[in-house]
Amino acid sequence: MKRMISLLMVSLLFVMTAMTVPCLAEEDEGLEQAIRIVREKFDIPGNFTEFNYNVSTQNGKNVWYLSWNSKDGLEGGMNVSIDEEGTIRSYYSYKSRDYDRVKKLPGVSRQEAMTIARTFMEKVHPGLFSQIKHMDNGSNTIMDYTYNFSYVRLVGGIPFYNNTVSVAVDNQTGEVTSFNYNWRDDLDFPAPKGIITMEEAQKAYGEKLGLKLVYNYTTDKDTYRVYGAYVPVYSNNSCIDAFTGEKVDVDGGYYVPLYGGMGEMRSAVKDAGNVELSPEELKAVEEVSRLISREKAEKISRETGVLGLTDDFRVTRASLQRDWVFRDNFIWDLSFVEVSPEEGKQSRNANVTLDAKTGEIRGYYRYVPYDSNAEAGYDEEDARVVAETFLKRLHPDKAGQVEYDITYKSHYRPEAANKQPLRYSFRYIRKVNGVQFPSNSITLGYDAVKGEIFNFSMSWFDPEFPSLDKAMPIENVYRKLFSDIGLELQYKVQYSDEDQPGYDYEPDRKPEVKLVYGVKPDKPLNFDAITGELLDYSGKPYKENKPVEYTDISGHFAEKQIKVLAEYGIALEGPGFRPDQSISQRDFFILLGKTLNSHTFREMSGSDDREVEELYNYLIREGIVKKEEKNPDGAVTREEGVKYIIRALEYDEVADIKGIYTTSFKDETGINPDLIGYVAIAKGLNIISGDSQGNFNPKGRLTRAQAAVIIFNYLDR
Repeated sequence: MKRMISLLMVSLLFVMTAMTVPCLAEEDEGLEQAIRIVREKFDIPGNFTEFNYNVSTQNGKNVWYLSWNSKDGLEGGMNVSIDEEGTIRSYYSYKSRDYDRVKKLPGVSRQEAMTIARTFMEKVHPGLFSQIKHMDNGSNTIMDYTYNFSYVRLVGGIPFYNNTVSVAVDNQTGEVTSFNYNWRDDLDFPAPKGIITMEEAQKAYGEKLGLKLVYNYTTDKDTYRVYGAYVPVYSNNSCIDAFTGEKVDVDGGYYVPLYGGMGEMRSAVKDAGNVELSPEELKAVEEVSRLISREKAEKISRETGVLGLTDDFRVTRASLQRDWVFRDNFIWDLSFVEVSPEEGKQSRNANVTLDAKTGEIRGYYRYVPYDSNAEAGYDEEDARVVAETFLKRLHPDKAGQVEYDITYKSHYRPEAANKQPLRYSFRYIRKVNGVQFPSNSITLGYDAVKGEIFNFSMSWFDPEFPSLDKAMPIENVYRKLFSDIGLELQYKVQYSDEDQPGYDYEPDRKPEVKLVYGVKPDKPLNFDAITGELLDYSGKPYKENKPVEYTDISGHFAEKQIKVLAEYGIALEGPGFRPDQSISQRDFFILLGKTLNSHTFREMSGSDDREVEELYNYLIREGIVKKEEKNPDGAVTREEGVKYIIRALEYDEVADIKGIYTTSFKDETGINPDLIGYVAIAKGLNIISGDSQGNFNPKGRLTRAQAAVIIFNYLDR
């Protein structure tokens, strides 16, 4: 089944590519040339006998999409795109393999894979490697099947984040499985002559872009925490022009920085949940939570005059849903449709969401159809006045707590150049103690044709807000920004309005390339308001994603195994590993858990009791440990360590068979009779071995080094 799914994914990838093709050339001599070039650069397996092709035009060039697949479709396939000048644009290959295999250590190191990627690029694009810079995207985990390398284009040593190259290398076979070349050769790059200095750029950044003090929030399961932070006023699409020192808006390109927290709170309108309750469940919830009834929710909606829900509208659907973030909250979601529209007019429909406890309107949307000749009758100033009047009528208490967001895109793009937008959108951010809280905001959409509000969405909750009276002076934060992250010269593209989707424009029109000073994109821009410490997106101290380096394993018999595990995130907190100390059950399971679910447990240190509880719950669900065996602070014996490893391999059902196993260890009689099979299987798989006298020492305490060795062997078998 997994093989079939993988095959379908490959086929779908090619079909989706082909779907974008506007037309197919019936006869094109470029096809033969494209095939010849691909065959020169790639070894196409003999069993990939089924050939297909397609062609499209990109930036004025024909691009051929070629595919080879095995006849039965089960052995794999290969896709290559190549333009009329012989430039390889993309490559993807698939060969049948068991993706349900138990996770194992890679057969190829990351450094070896990087060399393979470079060799591949030099073969496909001679000279390419000298024009790119590796963008470190963090270390790999044991869950990955490939090493993924990303590169940014350099022009005269200056990064151009709109052009990138990516390569994926199979971590077992060392084969390149994919390559993408996002590159444009027809752009004009301004020379860095007469530009402002770095010092001038830093000053301009503070004056024209800058940081601001905000409240951010982060969630952890069913709890959330608000904290103060300094974040950029504008997104990374705003930079400093390297020639003028002015703010300039550009295309973001390769990287979107993380500003910390959850960013803008996802509104209840979109994310209230998607599980509807049965009548019995609904009755129970209403009784327990004292929620307003469906009839009451409809009555409130109709009586809210600014929504315009007259008697001509009837409810077609009503559902009660849990709030996406705050699970104790519920949202009524009501859909309305106009029963008797004016003759020749399309029925209007609307949607309203309400807080099911308070009846507060949280969201409103009305579908706005336009005919092809529609034109705006109102400008942005009109729109904003109506939006703010609407807000004051709907939520007068909240209207006085918000501030207009000057960084928010204030209008939708018009259908054609030189026409006013048909719609506008405005966002207002909540302020608490004079500080913005971007996760609480109100957005309004204005129909500039009919002069009406067609959309309203509100994200609002009332947490505890810490005092920011002792916030670090912003001048100190700027110093940390420039020293710990820094600005750099960058090339970015800038599209004029006429080049944007929604206009009648030439698809191959070149964008302008701007030389700018922008923030380096390798760290999050989120500074703790009190300490100035750099934080990650979850509000925790930022840590570079690199392997732990221990100070006490040099020359130890387990040095190699400990280092290799750490390279893939299977590690305990340093700087000391303490290899000869006995390992606690908690620490043993932290190492083992990271081999089974590294995405969840990769950053786990063991100091957070909630994380430890989550780990145990996971291991109990997976059958690796039983409830009665839970003993976080207790030592792990050698035979117990083996037991957990064999359960992780899902061999315990076989290991439990009695009377068929022998281990040949001299002290076999000291092994728990229920674990003889576990020890025998572990020895047979070379996960464990005896000491120089042939003993296993089953009741001996497992040291931290010995634990690393058996986990390494379990992954390297």
